Amino acid sequence: MQDSGVLLEEGDLELIDALQINPRASWVDVGAAIGTDPVTAARRWRRLNAAGEAWTTVALGRRQMHAMSVAFLEIGCAAGAAVEVADALARQGHLITVQHVAADHDLFAIAVAASMPALADHLLTGLPRVPGVAKVRTHLATRVFEASCRWRLRVLPPGAARTLARPAGQAQPGRPMDGVDRLLFTALLRDGRASYAELADAAGVSERTAQRRLSRLLASGDLDFRCDLARPHAGWHSSAVLWLRVPDGLLEETGRALLGWPETRTCAALAGARNLLLTVGLHAVSDLHPLVVRLEERFPYATIVDRQVVLRQSKLYGRLLGPSGRCTGVVPIDPWSVGGTS
Repeated sequence: MQDSGVLLEEGDLELIDALQINPRASWVDVGAAIGTDPVTAARRWRRLNAAGEAWTTVALGRRQMHAMSVAFLEIGCAAGAAVEVADALARQGHLITVQHVAADHDLFAIAVAASMPALADHLLTGLPRVPGVAKVRTHLATRVFEASCRWRLRVLPPGAARTLARPAGQAQPGRPMDGVDRLLFTALLRDGRASYAELADAAGVSERTAQRRLSRLLASGDLDFRCDLARPHAGWHSSAVLWLRVPDGLLEETGRALLGWPETRTCAALAGARNLLLTVGLHAVSDLHPLVVRLEERFPYATIVDRQVVLRQSKLYGRLLGPSGRCTGVVPIDPWSVGGTS
């Protein structure tokens, strides 16, 4: 994932960090936090977004992630077919992330489906039919602690960061997402800062209905927002997938503790003997060994069973990525697209 391009300027990093804290914050609040006027903040964001350097999107919230069936896949490909297979898989809406890894398999992918039967249908009949797929090893998630919604660059001073903190709304009971909710979700996948007028147009409802529905989806934990960027351009030139074995009684405690690590991107409990998955961002491949040492010191009861360096990210939470990490396109996440659940 090493990139020869120039790193983003400090002001751009501050802007992205501000939107990682609150992806839908007003330009007035963002400008105040980073020390510029709202017009300038908005103009700089449009430049970054147009260049594929940074983007905002919606994500499945905690309630939906608990309700969905999630699997982490190790995929072996026929000789010379890994790039073509990754490109084909990246076009599938229920595969939210696809990466090339240095391991005894070729690809690492994350699959999300609305139900276990739907996920099983994909794994047993759909995925093996993709040309070039030779072998698949499936790890079912029993609990997703984090899926990259909370990590941030951490370049803003604490005081400025606090001014942007998302207000804690009153929790509301959830219900199954209907067709209108899914239309809002798809529109926000393409642009997490889409206006209520744009959302209303996409979903065929009034602006007031779009606003009310989005507020409810956020309050119920069905949706969340995230801001991401071409990570090598912020100094995060590498990443890795770690597979751990943790005593079951300490699994929850360990997963929650890892959420506070700045390197953590995705953390999930798994059903198998390797029962904890951790994906991490790294400034360089050489940072992997110190991180492993830190893991062993902090969690002496955990065994690191395997570690795999990511060679290239083809897709990251619905965004198609070029070799330098820039966004080149969007494939909307669609957990309802498999197994007849749409």
